[in-house]
Amino acid sequence: MVLLRPYIEQFNEAQQKLKHRWETTKTLWNDPVSREFEKNVMVPLGEQIRNTQRELDRMAQVIEQARRNVR
Repeated sequence: MVLLRPYIEQFNEAQQKLKHRWETTKTLWNDPVSREFEKNVMVPLGEQIRNTQRELDRMAQVIEQARRNVR
């Protein structure tokens, strides 16, 4: 898990920044276009991010198991 951990943490930090910035943006940009953007871009992106996080965690576990098996 050590090999991927820095990248997973970096990915998670970027996701948190994006989420925070979008929440800030929504306080300034609140019209039908912003709601459409959220529906068509931000919501699907959030789903992709969650899926990617899950797969990164799974990949880290597989790599760690492989490393243990080689020892």
